[in-house]
Amino acid sequence: MADSLEALEKRLEMLETKVFGASNKDAHYPRSVTQSKCTDTLANVQTRLGKSVAGKKKINRIFERLNELQDCLDPAKADEMTLSDDAKVEVILAEEDLLLQQSARLETLEQLKGSLDSEHIKAVPGLGGRLQELSQVQLRQQDEAGHMSEQAYELLTRYNSIVNLLSKQFVQWDETLTRLEQAKFTKKPLD
Repeated sequence: MADSLEALEKRLEMLETKVFGASNKDAHYPRSVTQSKCTDTLANVQTRLGKSVAGKKKINRIFERLNELQDCLDPAKADEMTLSDDAKVEVILAEEDLLLQQSARLETLEQLKGSLDSEHIKAVPGLGGRLQELSQVQLRQQDEAGHMSEQAYELLTRYNSIVNLLSKQFVQWDETLTRLEQAKFTKKPLD
């Protein structure tokens, strides 16, 4: 009984920490009033919950397995279940070259960062504005290129549909011409 009371106290403290954070909760909410309201509300919720699940076997089974379900939904637990330590080591070793390349690139970037922040670049008048303008021009050109790609796609679609229609028309003309030629040759001229 004492262990369950201590566990309940710890859970209540954790809940208060989540609700109130680092603020002084006792200044705004005296402990006796807060505890009685909280206790009454929790008891009311527990009663209602008990009444709503009474006689429902599936819900009771779910409540019994709630801790197990929470463990299964925990992302850290999922990683433990799916990959063993050996498998994690193998994954890291398989990606060793990529990780080394990324590390080298980050080191190079860190070394070159000083060049971008140098006084020479900062002293150039209007460089920031010109870079901003270049960025805007590049974005505008990117949008225009996307628009031109869409137009080219539409034109190609129209071209293909016209070629398909012409092909069908030529096939029909060929069939008509073939029938007329066959009809001409099947008629024998009267002498």
